[in-house]
Amino acid sequence: MMSDSGRRFLVCINTTAGDQADAVLEQQIRQRIPEEQLQALLRLTPKRALVSQLKQLVQRCVETGAVLVVAGGDGTLNAAVSALAGSGVALGVIPCGTFNFFARDRGIPIDHQAAIDVLLHGRERSCSLASINGIPFSVSASIGVYPRIIAAREQVSAVTGRNRLVSLLSGIWVFLTRARGRRLCLEHDGEHQVETAPMLLASVSPSQLENFELAEIEGIERGQMLVFVMQSDAPLALCRYLWASLKGELKRLEQLDYFLTEWLQVSTRRSHLTVAVDGELHRCRSPLVLETRQDAYRCLVPGGASPCA
Repeated sequence: MMSDSGRRFLVCINTTAGDQADAVLEQQIRQRIPEEQLQALLRLTPKRALVSQLKQLVQRCVETGAVLVVAGGDGTLNAAVSALAGSGVALGVIPCGTFNFFARDRGIPIDHQAAIDVLLHGRERSCSLASINGIPFSVSASIGVYPRIIAAREQVSAVTGRNRLVSLLSGIWVFLTRARGRRLCLEHDGEHQVETAPMLLASVSPSQLENFELAEIEGIERGQMLVFVMQSDAPLALCRYLWASLKGELKRLEQLDYFLTEWLQVSTRRSHLTVAVDGELHRCRSPLVLETRQDAYRCLVPGGASPCA
């Protein structure tokens, strides 16, 4: 690994906070990163496909040996991982999203100045990578009501901007009014089961699940994914799911199945499904195949941080 002073950085910014906020971040980056180490500072174009833009930047990093630094939310960072996995290019992170699970899972500070310190003085760690039908995810992938929640959140955010409370309230409303059971055939670890479920969610983010006190979260740190299957869409059951989620008591629910695995196939009667992947919506062909791969990419983390899952 290159020494701290020898690292060079290609930095790209993708936020929706507005030009003024981006300008402030750009100023912080130029002030903190020495000019000889800052290869380039660019803004991604929101209306173009992020992965294709990032792949071009990854190629530049391959040619120059630079670290690709991405300033953005979980969806942008997932696109970056998709672009650089297997390339040998290390990822640097400046969190700019609503929840920032990707950064929190790796011990990267949310404060921009502290995150830049990690770029300059942190160490590289190998990280595992989960995918659904070949689409990587670094936080979670879900079918059922959760993609509807994401769609509603995007509509609200277009009007109000990023706001945790508004995102939470819009999500609760969609969850209680639009959750409908769907027949799912699940295969994993030699088992086969059929569920009528309003939602299936696979998480590889301890931070996303930190309030639930589940012993299985340790499996995520070993490179597995924790899969949740809701087993009822009855109004009372939905209220119980919601209350348990808010109280961090999912393990007490009788109509919730959850398990750890490294590979899962989900089949439905539909030929295509809408999938929420790290906050972004994708159309995927059924059956869905979810799997994890060890040592898929490298990320800059604080010196004392635990290894990436």
